[in-house]
Amino acid sequence: MKILVRIIVIIFLINSAFHFSACHGSETNKSKKSWTIVSIPDFLNVDCDYPQKGWEEALNYILNSVKKENPEFVIVAGDLVMGHWDNKVGNDADTIKKYSQRYYSNWINRMNDHNLKFYTSVGDHDIGDDAWRDAKKFKSVELYRKAFSDNLKMPQNGPDNRKGTAFWWRYNNVLFISVDVFEEGQSELGFIKIGVTGDQLKWVETVFNSNPDVDHRILIGHVPVLGPVRQWSSSGLNIKEGRESDFWQLMKKYEVDAYLCGEVHAVTCTERDGIMQVAHGGLIGYNTRINYLVMKFTNEKIEMEVKEIELMPHGGFLWQTKNNRPLENVTISDSSKARGFYSVGALTIDKTGKKKFNNRTGYFLQKYESSQDTAFPIFRKNEKTQVRTELPKMIVK
Repeated sequence: MKILVRIIVIIFLINSAFHFSACHGSETNKSKKSWTIVSIPDFLNVDCDYPQKGWEEALNYILNSVKKENPEFVIVAGDLVMGHWDNKVGNDADTIKKYSQRYYSNWINRMNDHNLKFYTSVGDHDIGDDAWRDAKKFKSVELYRKAFSDNLKMPQNGPDNRKGTAFWWRYNNVLFISVDVFEEGQSELGFIKIGVTGDQLKWVETVFNSNPDVDHRILIGHVPVLGPVRQWSSSGLNIKEGRESDFWQLMKKYEVDAYLCGEVHAVTCTERDGIMQVAHGGLIGYNTRINYLVMKFTNEKIEMEVKEIELMPHGGFLWQTKNNRPLENVTISDSSKARGFYSVGALTIDKTGKKKFNNRTGYFLQKYESSQDTAFPIFRKNEKTQVRTELPKMIVK
């Protein structure tokens, strides 16, 4: 009997330790001298079934390619779904709960079936999509936030009004902080102002101060801080105050190494104040390319490489709850599959002494670090206005 009691106590202590680690966002794997993560924002930015007819073969290829990078986990900087689940009439609580359970479950199951652990920031589509000028829609934002938190189950260690949408975790020697950039306030978007201010900013500083022993600091948010950046089928949300924002200045104070963001569905890599902002990602069903960022960590270096591949969206439109709809088929040609994802830029952040940004190629070259280039979805190619539906292509030889 005493042996049985001891076994039960040991099991309890192990489970308690695991629970403490999970709740406080701390993970370690000290046996690895070098380890990898992948960032792929705006994946999928569409309400998808699983499997999704007309898409799944392409999605499977993309996620298999990500898996081959051998990441410890994947970061998705917002816009997992289309998220147009509120309405001017009707019960938003019921519809948001219904569709969030359906589409987040599909998203999670797809990632799980590829054995990809993930951390997800909140994007504008995850809270109903911009803008929020209508009082009823603004009221629905907290319903969207709750649905995101309940379904994605991110660490519940953020500020009181952002549990599950702002959070932090550690892995080995690196601190990761994911922020919720959609704050209450008046702006051209209505009742939402984009930024990291007030209690959330104080919380970020508290997290920095409680983790002084890390080698690297990475922050994640849905929108760019620095600009201008390339945009492809995007409303171009950003933090208007840019480099002068209190958020950026706090990152500068605590010597953050990189800020990862999405929203714009195109690549722009901009370094200021020793911080590398990487705005990237894609929009499947709308655009003809998608990319992801590979980051490899050691105690003194961070290697970064953005990789891209061509997509072929075609056919009619895929049903969504409202009128913003992608094309119903997405394929990857045999020749593109044979080549695989190719490099469009690489960089090494070397911290052996004073921080240096070495070995720049492609989009990490300083001549590409800002751009006004804009393009629109492929299905607008034949419009009389002849809008641009492709951005210039980058290939690193």
